[in-house]
Amino acid sequence: MGRNTITTTTETRAPQRIRDALHRTPGWLLAAIAAAVVIAMAVVATQPWMVPTDLVRDAQVVAAARGNASPAYGLVSNLGIVAMLLAAGAACTALLLRPRRRDVRRLLAWSLTLTLVVALDDLLLLHETAAFGPGSGLVLAAAYAIAFLAFALRFRDLIVERLDAALLVAMFAGLGTSAIVDVLVEPATRASVLVEDGAKLLGLLAWSAFVARAAILTLRTDRSSADDR
Repeated sequence: MGRNTITTTTETRAPQRIRDALHRTPGWLLAAIAAAVVIAMAVVATQPWMVPTDLVRDAQVVAAARGNASPAYGLVSNLGIVAMLLAAGAACTALLLRPRRRDVRRLLAWSLTLTLVVALDDLLLLHETAAFGPGSGLVLAAAYAIAFLAFALRFRDLIVERLDAALLVAMFAGLGTSAIVDVLVEPATRASVLVEDGAKLLGLLAWSAFVARAAILTLRTDRSSADDR
């Protein structure tokens, strides 16, 4: 009877912990990320000066296709890169200050590595140059998915206890939708490109916010612990 009571209590606590973790992220932050994506894509779709897809696709790809250059090419794609670099800077700063908890240091190191790899991939078009054969682009996308999933599983307890699980959910939803549209819609249409890159921007902004908040929360917790002594 005692064993059943313990099991029941544990089972009821787990969903509650997950709900608490999902509600930890401020609603205004989730709304701000969603609004930024919606506004950016609405402006791209309705502006009369350029082909909308030229503003969301990778700048080098557009420039090569058009035979010229413009600072507007790849503007939406570049927003994701800038957000990731800012997040990487926050994670690096937090790591340099050496948080007390080892698991936190490891989470920040993983976050920094994943962020820099994805940012460099977008900046240097590694995912394009890696697509040298049938299915290679899909393999690379799967590798990224596995890396992010491994991160979430490796640090699941820390994320549920202290960090922003809702931002990770938004990241997986955004990047997953982007990958699915990229694979299933062939040939790509203007609408599919806008959906794909809008979802990608959502995923990258959510991930960047997760990493930046992880760094900020870490520093705040360490400072509070020091003040209590």
